[in-house]
Amino acid sequence: MSAPPSTRPLHPGQRVAVGGILVLMTLFAGFPLLWVLLTSLKPNNAILSKDPIFLFQPTLEHWERVLFTSDFLKFYLNSLIIAAATVTIVMVVATLAAYALARYPMRASKDISFFIISQRMMPPVAVVLPIFLIASNIGMLDRLETLIAINVAFNIPLSIWMIRGFIEGTSREIEEAAVMDGASWLGAFWRVTVPQIWPGLLSTALFVYIYTVNEFLFASILSGTNARPVSAAVALFLPTGVRGTLFGEAAVAAILIMLPGIIFAALMQRHLVAGVSLGAVKG
Repeated sequence: MSAPPSTRPLHPGQRVAVGGILVLMTLFAGFPLLWVLLTSLKPNNAILSKDPIFLFQPTLEHWERVLFTSDFLKFYLNSLIIAAATVTIVMVVATLAAYALARYPMRASKDISFFIISQRMMPPVAVVLPIFLIASNIGMLDRLETLIAINVAFNIPLSIWMIRGFIEGTSREIEEAAVMDGASWLGAFWRVTVPQIWPGLLSTALFVYIYTVNEFLFASILSGTNARPVSAAVALFLPTGVRGTLFGEAAVAAILIMLPGIIFAALMQRHLVAGVSLGAVKG
């Protein structure tokens, strides 16, 4: 009996074709990142040249301006604080809520689940004006706490749905066995279920981090000089009067914004891949 098509070894020609396709896909996906990196190292005359220039004398002047002569690092720290607080709060609240929905079904659990996810369907621009008026009246404009609260509110619904799916893919019998051995339900969840869904939790945390760092609408409207995150601070390098766009500085800012997410994804790559294919535990 012949082996299934999925298990048959590839012929040399097929290996070359698959390798070539993978190389092309890698180049296609990585070229924008390479272009941004080269732009951050090019002198202004090379950046503004009509023809693409790949051979040039590298310079660190753009990096020096962003790191030492601008307020970008202050805004960068704001973004890290907002993202760290948002990810922490969202993961704790969403994990507990998802566990309750997955393990304790109620008569209206489907309605509750749909109501939760429906909050994420609402476009943020629909509520930006009332949120601005509320924050202005209670003196919460240009505060890190305000941006953290907004990002938490918009990230919790989808996070609950994602984590709920991971929990439903695990075996409840293992938790019941731990409870019979003397553990509480919360202890069984922490010691038995969380290690099983850990890859899914990391995937959800990365999603929350990316959304928080990239959030622009509320960051630009609710923040000023004190709580401005990098998503709004990039505007410092956009056209202003006769100065024009500072492409080199904008490229440096883009690299710094992407760097934490890239490092996290690289360190947790094995867990993130496992989180995508997380399935049920069979007894």
